[in-house]
Amino acid sequence: MNNKSLKFSKYSGNGNDFIILDHPSVEMTPPLVQRLCSRHFGVGADGVLTLTTPLGFDGEMRIYNADGGEAEMCGNGLRCLATYLDDKSEEKKEFYKIKTMNGSYKVMKKSGSFAIEMSEIKDENRFDLSEFTEFSQKYFVNTGVPHLVFLGQDIKGIDMKIMAPKYRYHSMFPGGSNVNVVEVLDQVKQIAYVRTYERGVEDETHSCGTGLTATALALSHWLGWKGEITLMNKGGKQMVSVGDKIYYSGEVTRAFTGVVEL
Repeated sequence: MNNKSLKFSKYSGNGNDFIILDHPSVEMTPPLVQRLCSRHFGVGADGVLTLTTPLGFDGEMRIYNADGGEAEMCGNGLRCLATYLDDKSEEKKEFYKIKTMNGSYKVMKKSGSFAIEMSEIKDENRFDLSEFTEFSQKYFVNTGVPHLVFLGQDIKGIDMKIMAPKYRYHSMFPGGSNVNVVEVLDQVKQIAYVRTYERGVEDETHSCGTGLTATALALSHWLGWKGEITLMNKGGKQMVSVGDKIYYSGEVTRAFTGVVEL
């Protein structure tokens, strides 16, 4: 391995894919992140995760979105990083303690995958959303990063690249907001379909853990849903449990490992 090459692993959390760099020896500049995430000229991903090992933690995650900017938190990224740690460890653990820009998270094994206790919930309905009249219900919450959630119908027909940016860049939200639209599929069984436009990726992603958590909280606020909530999206099925504590879980797969020339 020379200093012009970089080892990486690629993992996917329900289609939300990441390049994992274990103790990287290079600086994560925006041009480098953009190149790595490029699906035509690089490895291709929604973001880059870097892993270091500070005292008292199993790992520290820094998350860089595909546009090169750094994000505070990423639910699927955390689950992917915990899976990576478990894959490479000879001594498997029932949970991993991972530090992020926001604080620390406990990522636990659940049904063969990993679930996150989503402990960073704040700013619920902080903003007056009454001017947003396109949808009947709207909700704002920060689940590690800011999320705006709308309740809609026939949402598969929405052009997210046209609809979402006007809210994502709205002056109401310092630093912008992620945008989610949800449609109820089964009120009794608490099943809904979600689409998420992610800030930093600047596109719809197959899955977004913080967005699904925000959506579950919105459904709980609007409809009184509690306990296990099933959320479907392009990446498949994910679960959010809403109660005294909030947990997010879903599938994680290892795509491949490799070396990229710098």
